Amino acid sequence: MTEAEVLARHRAVWEARPELRQVYREWFARLLGAVEGLDPVVEVGAGPGFLKEFAPHLVATDVVAGLRVDVRCDADVLPFRSASVGGLVLVDTLHHLPRPLDFLAEAARVLQPRGRVAMIEPWITPSSWVLYRYFHHEDCRLGVDLTRPFGGDDKAALDGNAAIPYLTLARVREGALPLRLLSAEPFIGLPYLVTFGFKVERPLPPALQRLARLGEATLDPLRRWLATRTLVVLEKPA
Repeated sequence: MTEAEVLARHRAVWEARPELRQVYREWFARLLGAVEGLDPVVEVGAGPGFLKEFAPHLVATDVVAGLRVDVRCDADVLPFRSASVGGLVLVDTLHHLPRPLDFLAEAARVLQPRGRVAMIEPWITPSSWVLYRYFHHEDCRLGVDLTRPFGGDDKAALDGNAAIPYLTLARVREGALPLRLLSAEPFIGLPYLVTFGFKVERPLPPALQRLARLGEATLDPLRRWLATRTLVVLEKPA
């Protein structure tokens, strides 16, 4: 199946499953809240265009052709002038990038002073490592070189390594990158997990979402050990 066919299938699943749309829209609202008041806002890795639907004012970009995007480009060669972008938003994109550090350097270039990068990505905890390593279709390897975590530049656009955001954030905290950490908010993500993502094509019983949301609230004090996702906000210094 080609990348365009995979994304077309995701679009069909999205339209068929209201509970999946609800989870993502909650994520979208958190992302947009992190860049509120900034302009323009650019989405990196727009995929099938779900966030663009939710927020039509975004400039949607992606490397894959034939999608509902405004600009086709690589994440580390953004076609925007220096200091011209207010915010960059990403959903499940950083861990797919062949050169994540180059992307963050490019983000720092295009962002205005105090511009922000907000992203929701996989997060590594003892439990999520097992989940991503053994029960997920993408890779999860901690011992990679962040300059080229997939080896060369010939990786497929949809190949991923769930450990990349965790490793990248460690570099940010060390002060090794041109952006500073504003916040990192890990969360367990049970409402998403019980949707089974885009693997299931038909709606699941609403009771599953109710149980998952109850479980998320109950287990929240343990998110340090159980989180599977994180909302990260980075800022370009003034």
